[in-house]
Amino acid sequence: MRTLWRFIIGSLAVIGATVVLITVIGFVIAIFGPGAAKSLPDRMVLRVNFEGELQDRRKSEVFLFEKQDLVLREVIMGLRAAATDERVSGVAVYMGGFRVNLSMAQELRAAIAELRGAGKTARLFTEDLGGMGGGSAAYYLASAFDEIWVQPSGGVGLIGLSMEIPYAGGMLDKLEVKPRFGQRHEYKSAVESMTGYGMSDPARENLQALLDSLYGQLVAGIAESRGFDEAEVRQLVDNGPYLAQEALEKRLIDRIGYWDEFIDESDSMAGEEAERVFLDDYLAGIDRPNSDGPKVALIYGNGTISMGGGDDGDGFEGGGFKAHRVADAFADAVDDEEVEAILFRINSPGGSYIASDIVWREVRRASAAGKPVIVSMGATAASGGYFVAMPADRVIAQPGTITGSIGVYGGKFVTEKLWARFGIAWDELHAGENAGMWSFIRDFPTGGEQRFREMLDFIYEDFTAKAMEDREMDAGQMDRIARGRVWAGKDALDHGLVDALGGYDVAIAEVKQALGLNADAGITLALWPKPRSSFDEVMKLLQGGGKPLAQIGAALFGEQEAGVLAEVGDRLGLSADDLELLKPPAGVLQMPPMRLRY
Repeated sequence: MRTLWRFIIGSLAVIGATVVLITVIGFVIAIFGPGAAKSLPDRMVLRVNFEGELQDRRKSEVFLFEKQDLVLREVIMGLRAAATDERVSGVAVYMGGFRVNLSMAQELRAAIAELRGAGKTARLFTEDLGGMGGGSAAYYLASAFDEIWVQPSGGVGLIGLSMEIPYAGGMLDKLEVKPRFGQRHEYKSAVESMTGYGMSDPARENLQALLDSLYGQLVAGIAESRGFDEAEVRQLVDNGPYLAQEALEKRLIDRIGYWDEFIDESDSMAGEEAERVFLDDYLAGIDRPNSDGPKVALIYGNGTISMGGGDDGDGFEGGGFKAHRVADAFADAVDDEEVEAILFRINSPGGSYIASDIVWREVRRASAAGKPVIVSMGATAASGGYFVAMPADRVIAQPGTITGSIGVYGGKFVTEKLWARFGIAWDELHAGENAGMWSFIRDFPTGGEQRFREMLDFIYEDFTAKAMEDREMDAGQMDRIARGRVWAGKDALDHGLVDALGGYDVAIAEVKQALGLNADAGITLALWPKPRSSFDEVMKLLQGGGKPLAQIGAALFGEQEAGVLAEVGDRLGLSADDLELLKPPAGVLQMPPMRLRY
């Protein structure tokens, strides 16, 4: 009895402590959390820190004390609100270690231009713009500001764009592994990375054209912003990178100085009454745009497309682009009578054909049900990422969005000789002539290889047939733009793959037009499905078993355990993106692995 009594008392104590902990966390979040209203001064300078990696969307609310990455839509929202806010005299931006791709930079540049057009100042400070590394996209973004400051020890890494692709053919030869792949068609070069020794002529032609288009956009933007002609910018790029003093002499930057000098001058320009207000506090103190009017569901499709769903918070982060979760979000939005349209934000290199087809069907069903679907493309919407966009009512891309890649590839590796090198022999039994066709030990049986080729043909024909219907093209037009080609968004517009160029603002304008609203009418943009609250996140941890209190502590204080792979990557100067290049493809509708250096 005494042991039982101690167990009961101990259990009640743990339950009580847990309840108190949850209550305290909920109370603190309610008072100080992201949704808490902030009081704003009558005159202010908006402060924004461009650091780390810019995310296409917020992962989840999670916890108050966990550091969140910068989110593109929220930055755009803050800058555009500041443009019309009489209390805001300008924006002062710190840029440090900022990873940004061309399409995101284009969206930020448009918001900065709007701010400057409203008579507000936009000034940027950085210790270094990639002077000892690649900094072309960062400089492209910086050039949109009124004034660029660089620390005396820094520089400007304006050196252009490059693309690197790994090829594993030599490794397979050494391992005596035989690749057995097929592609549809010559420009679908992803398979070459796994089996070849270098770029094929069609791949080189297509990827160089893509790189040239992106480079042309970068040159044109810098020339317009800094008052150069394009030939001057190309010459500057060819002679880069630059030390800070050299960049100043070449008119690439405006000032050389330190952070304290930049802030002192920014405060002086704004006046004694002006206060510095950071972006998060500013967003918490204003009436957010797109929060009044007809409800529009905002659905994200980010990452590699794969089957399944699962409950991972908001259903989208942590596991890539899960087809069933995204499809269910569409179905729920269609069933919800309050939802009048859907904004589908896509940032995906593709993946599984079947998973892509699941989402394609739901996009088409939503449109047929009278709920217009507007697609906004991020950095990439290629292969399966383009497949799911095709049936939308309108498709919007940035000029720098990697688009298209209408093609297919697939196959397997034959490893019998590799095993024999280690003295391992595999024997086989089968019932059915093609039962072993997907064995990674032996080659295709004769009939199995024929069926494999026919399956690739079917998938390609299905992709192109749907694209022709969705984009209202004939077979000749489709053949000229498909066959696995990838396009920059600017060129995709010329070929009819997308309907307009721009970011969230253009996509929202298209939503209003589809709903018959005036351009200045309001809408309510609602994340769909609604993400779990911080309280729900706590409950999930508590219900998940293991060591819930330790997990809560890690989440609260942002502790991260560096794995061995991450440590090795850091020592070699590799990022997670570099290591991703070596992963097997998630499906047959996936664009080539590449490292695009901006």
